[in-house]
Amino acid sequence: MVECEGGEGSKLRAAMAEKPGVTTLSPLLSITSVTEVVYEHLRRQILRGMDPGQALRLNTLAAELGVSTTPVRMALERLSADGLVLQEGRRGATVAPLSLDDFQDIYAVRRCLEGEAARLGTERMSEGERLRMREVASALDGVVCSKRVDLDQYLEAEWEMHDLCYQASHHKLMLAEIRSFRRRAERYFRLALAGGMTVLEDLDQQRAFCDACVEGDWAGAEARAVSLLDWTVERVVPILRDSGAIAKDRMSS
Repeated sequence: MVECEGGEGSKLRAAMAEKPGVTTLSPLLSITSVTEVVYEHLRRQILRGMDPGQALRLNTLAAELGVSTTPVRMALERLSADGLVLQEGRRGATVAPLSLDDFQDIYAVRRCLEGEAARLGTERMSEGERLRMREVASALDGVVCSKRVDLDQYLEAEWEMHDLCYQASHHKLMLAEIRSFRRRAERYFRLALAGGMTVLEDLDQQRAFCDACVEGDWAGAEARAVSLLDWTVERVVPILRDSGAIAKDRMSS
């Protein structure tokens, strides 16, 4: 067990104040627990708009959060595995760029994995899982109908709905890969929303996916899972191409 600096660190406490379900942190945490807190905080900051290429200095982050450098280093390693951070030896860590090639690779893999998981899961879902899926779909409606859409809540409910289907496939390794690539893709999905795509547009397709799963239409579920991904690709690719052209113009000027 290790104690965070400053009796666990009021700065770390403040950093996690906005995390749903977390109100206080124990004064004594394992290094794994502290790393998880730091990881979630930094991941959230990157997803909410830190600039690609922005430096993530180990000592600075540790001081800001009131922890030692060890959990920060471990959190940065996890973020690197998620594709959100680049670690370049002596240059240190930076926020990873938004790359058209990276985006297309991620979504090509997701199409294969999630289409297959949707097909297998829909065939094998229990009645209880189908009922729960309907409940989560209703929760999605509730989030969207609120005065101010909470994107974190929306994505959490959306992912739970998909996981209910994918888990029913009973392929643990495939599910782990789906979750890994979904984490890597989240920044691009948020980019689509920033580029004008609305949650309402996404919600219509999520409802169709839910209907196919609940009705046992495995072919429809597979098609909907893939079309959801393709739909995002259609909206993000032009944004990335435009940003790439802008970057090249700046470099040449």
